[in-house]
Amino acid sequence: MKRRIVAVALALVLAVAGFGLVFSYVHGADARAVEAQNPVTAYVVQKLVPAGTSLQDAQEQGLIEATKVAQSGRPSGVLSAVDASNKSLVATTDIQPGEFVMAARFGTKPANEKAISVPAGKVAVSVQLTDPQRIGQFITPGSHIAVYATHEIKKAGDSKAAKAFNDLDVKGTSVVLPNVEVIAYGSKPLQSPSGDESSSADDKSGTNNTAKRDAAYLVTLAVTPADSVRLVHSANDYTLYAGLLGSGTKVDAKQRTDDGSVFGGTSAIVGAK
Repeated sequence: MKRRIVAVALALVLAVAGFGLVFSYVHGADARAVEAQNPVTAYVVQKLVPAGTSLQDAQEQGLIEATKVAQSGRPSGVLSAVDASNKSLVATTDIQPGEFVMAARFGTKPANEKAISVPAGKVAVSVQLTDPQRIGQFITPGSHIAVYATHEIKKAGDSKAAKAFNDLDVKGTSVVLPNVEVIAYGSKPLQSPSGDESSSADDKSGTNNTAKRDAAYLVTLAVTPADSVRLVHSANDYTLYAGLLGSGTKVDAKQRTDDGSVFGGTSAIVGAK
């Protein structure tokens, strides 16, 4: 009986050893086959790489791994290294497991990422404002501002009274939007201020400073669809000005003034308060 048990145990040991030798031979043969075909490094996706994931994070989290493949079988453009030149790039779309990691699938931001985030139900409208009109550099994305428009005041009709009033060229300022959110803000002028190449004499005289002050900047606002029409019309036909709102500040949407009432006098508009 003991002799039979020893024989069975010996057979099992020999079987396991034989399997190991076969496995080692097959694995070694595969490695030798790859080695014979000029092996090169290629990254393969192990787990889903969500859009927006950086290359560095994908590597550190085990989402992608480097492997050796025959040079002839490596697709053109496949990622071969993660280093300082590309580790901060992010996946522009989701990359599925089993795929080769193509370098072109990574960029500076996801393909579906918006340059700005527009609140639901709102419309993004950009207006041009000069340095004083935009309150210098004190407004930032997330700020709330009031938008004012300065415009001509005209009386309708062909009567002598209407003509005489219109000849006075009366100006008024009204509230266009009492409270609106800034969602994007241009830090560079839309036009190069004249005076960049001006002489030092111009700088001393203030010419260059005036040019910089008058340069226009983009301010993008999130407005309701109804307000977007009013804002676009005002931007096209009137002179806009912005006021930065303090916490809890409310601007009367009906507030207005004109040449007659600006210093506390009687409004030039009949019926105006």
